[in-house]
Amino acid sequence: MEQTCTYKDLLLRKLSYAVTSSVFSQLFILQFYVFLFNTNVFYPLEWMQRTFRTMTSISTWIFMVPFLAIIFAQCVICAKDYVVKSSYCSTRFQKFLRAFSLHNIILLLLHIIVGATSTWLFLSISDGQYNNLTEVCKGDAYCLNEGSFFLILSGLWTGFYFFLKVYVAEKNLAFPVIHQRKFLQLKSQLGPIIRESAHLSFWPSFYFGLIYFIVGDLLASIFKDAFALLDREERPTALIYSHLWFFSALYYFNMNLMRFYFNLFLTEPVQFPVVNAQLGTSLTLQDSITNYDWPIVQNLACLDLHLLSRWSPVRRQAFFALSNPGGHPHNWNSLVENVLKLVTEYTQLLNKTIDLPEKKVVPPIIQAPIIQGPDKFRNLRNMALLDEDCYSYIDISKSAPVEFSFKPNVLDGISAKLKSIWNFLKLITGVNFLFGELPQANVRKCLANGNLIIWSSQGISDIIAASLDEDKFGIVQKDLPVIISSLVQLKQSLDKLNKVPALTRKMVGYDDFNYRMKGAVTAAVRRSLFNICRSFNDYLRDIPLSKDIFQYLQVQIICKS
Repeated sequence: MEQTCTYKDLLLRKLSYAVTSSVFSQLFILQFYVFLFNTNVFYPLEWMQRTFRTMTSISTWIFMVPFLAIIFAQCVICAKDYVVKSSYCSTRFQKFLRAFSLHNIILLLLHIIVGATSTWLFLSISDGQYNNLTEVCKGDAYCLNEGSFFLILSGLWTGFYFFLKVYVAEKNLAFPVIHQRKFLQLKSQLGPIIRESAHLSFWPSFYFGLIYFIVGDLLASIFKDAFALLDREERPTALIYSHLWFFSALYYFNMNLMRFYFNLFLTEPVQFPVVNAQLGTSLTLQDSITNYDWPIVQNLACLDLHLLSRWSPVRRQAFFALSNPGGHPHNWNSLVENVLKLVTEYTQLLNKTIDLPEKKVVPPIIQAPIIQGPDKFRNLRNMALLDEDCYSYIDISKSAPVEFSFKPNVLDGISAKLKSIWNFLKLITGVNFLFGELPQANVRKCLANGNLIIWSSQGISDIIAASLDEDKFGIVQKDLPVIISSLVQLKQSLDKLNKVPALTRKMVGYDDFNYRMKGAVTAAVRRSLFNICRSFNDYLRDIPLSKDIFQYLQVQIICKS
């Protein structure tokens, strides 16, 4: 069992592996680039010697050290987005403020700098025609190498484009369905990363070529005037656009590889201790399930619960054990308390965001039936009926004098007028567009945390199913009613998601994350209920459940399975 002291120790160890792997990968990519650039199949010995000399020369390391330092800083700052609880933005104005936060501005500058320095580094260590930004021409004067200027400027643009288009939009960790060894994951994902980088880098390269065609001469003249450079007679050939695409794809590959390392190490399963041997110094699985300050720790704890419930009978026994002395199921009570807290909060948030306010229906006025006598007594008064007019007259005469006031009516009219003016201003000035809550924003927030419910619900249900054979003291049975009721209430709330227009298949399609997560969470909760009902089928009527809950299980879970 893996022991850790604090949450920060756990996260720092994982992040250090990701950052170190990213830095060393840059060294390997650089060495591989030098190896390919010096290719000479007819003289392999000279090929190897040139590669070795280039990688061990002082000038190469002078270029590499600043670049690796920038990569290290970028990795460290990017790590915050994967481990720290992100702020929730429910309006467009909040998203606007978050986009221009100090953290994002620093990351944007680092992406731009990395894009330019990476291109400059790869050009500098090669002996091609673009290895220097300036060169001696026309005697002792210096001329601008426009091809090198073009490629370095494209690195700035690629870093800017990648940050706005990819990084800002995609920062979620993807937990693999089947966890494999790190080398196997790298081997399986390396090919897709290369293909994706080559494909996605086409459009920023195309956009930059178009932009440079329009304002390239102006940018080059500004740079030449600033550094007193002359024009070079030779212009870059069309082959430079292949270099543009290559360096853009290389930048995309480096960034995607860095994100892959974060995903690889942060999603690696962790075995949390079930019994807290040293209070306050070690983590426990039960407390980590509701650790909202560190979302990645919460996900790892729920994942560990899911894996424990299926593949670790030895660790399951800790939940079925009693304390000595005392004989209390502290481990099980703590687990149930935290899982139910997670499920209940998830259900309440769903109900809060999905349920629409019911319209107040004014009940119709039911008049008392009029007793009609025979036709010959039509003109006679029925003394059994109450004369409402008569009694109204008597009540009014005996009551206090009525004070007539138009103040409430005037205030209501003014309030309605101001409300209509405010609604009109919101439509005209766009106030509602900026400050109004985004539709189904809370629902998307719930679905983003769907893995917590998937793993925790299936984990607790598997432990309950195993308790029939492993729970010698029957400590699980006392909590069956509240667990089943909580899961049924969650399932009923999830069923309401089918009525949300933004989450229907016709609106988003099969590939939408929210649509797929909605189906995964609903299926996981239903599977958990079915697992419990199947295991306790012979004793289901003996469990003290409410009539509504029992009927729901009979109709929605058992009959449809």
